[in-house]
Amino acid sequence: MPLFTAIFTSITDVIAITVLVYFTGGFNSIFFTLYLVQILGVSLFLNLPFSALMVVWSVVLVGTTRVLESAGLITASSLYTPTTEVKLTYIIIWLIFQAMTLCLVAFLGGNLSSKLKSKDRELERKKELEKLYTALQKADETKARLLVNISHNLRTPLTSLVGFSELLIGAESDEQQRQDFAKIIHSESKHLSHLVNNLLYLAQLEADRVEWHMVEMDISQIVTEAADSMQALATQKGLTLTVDSHTIPIFIYGASDSLKDVVIRLIDNAIKFTLEGTIKIGINREDSNTCVYVSDSGIGITPDAKDRLFEPLSEIYKTAYKDVPQRTGLGLSICKAVIQHHGGKIWFESKPGRGSTFYFTLPLVTTG
Repeated sequence: MPLFTAIFTSITDVIAITVLVYFTGGFNSIFFTLYLVQILGVSLFLNLPFSALMVVWSVVLVGTTRVLESAGLITASSLYTPTTEVKLTYIIIWLIFQAMTLCLVAFLGGNLSSKLKSKDRELERKKELEKLYTALQKADETKARLLVNISHNLRTPLTSLVGFSELLIGAESDEQQRQDFAKIIHSESKHLSHLVNNLLYLAQLEADRVEWHMVEMDISQIVTEAADSMQALATQKGLTLTVDSHTIPIFIYGASDSLKDVVIRLIDNAIKFTLEGTIKIGINREDSNTCVYVSDSGIGITPDAKDRLFEPLSEIYKTAYKDVPQRTGLGLSICKAVIQHHGGKIWFESKPGRGSTFYFTLPLVTTG
């Protein structure tokens, strides 16, 4: 549409300039330079082939007017009175000269426009390369930080496994100590296996290699099932776990197992970082989305950890509470990847010492 407008405007301008030149002194008019300005503008802002077409158009209009004047079919402008007899040869030579002038202007304008556009493309490519370079740098930094964190998180349980297995092998330990060592080895092995599984799952999510079995389902049922599976763990810690679900089904389109895993991970985090009090899970229906939240009365999240909460293996859970696990997990990173795949978003609100609330949204199923 903008191109059509520019072409139509240019054609109209050429016709208007021809009329203006004719009625203001003919071909000796001072307004003849407007042809040059018009052709230059066309060559700069459109393209060289179109400006060449405009040159031909201008020459045809000028030549036609001059021929009609010479033939007496139209009256020459009263402001222009020839002093010599107009001959056909003179007209042709004059038209060729003017055409050459217009072509030269068009060529110069087109060449300048081409160079300017080329320069703009180079600047755009440079900006894109700079953005790509910055992204690669950030990716390298993230990868290096992730490798350091992975090494740290793998080294801790591996050190425990090696150390306690050596003690277990030693003949100096009594039966009770052996059992204690075996329990520690079993616990650290489970932790190591869980960590490796999460790493592999997150890698699959980021590489888009997860098979998603997307179906229409009731998110209220998913949330209720996830809460029921975590009820025993909450009761064991002396916490009250409640679910505020809707009696009317709220249908979304997604992978039930993956979304249920997200809710379970959020509840598990709430249980881990709540020493006493309650954990509440609920669902709010919004315009075209449903919002699921998991709220706790736990220790909260410090401001310095908020920006890196969803980064994999970030050191965010180190607190002064001895009853709170000091390990770092991949759960929130996995939750974020799953929710984003479903077209939603995840975030949280927290105050240190006063609990946290995690939210995530999912698009509702649209009905005809």
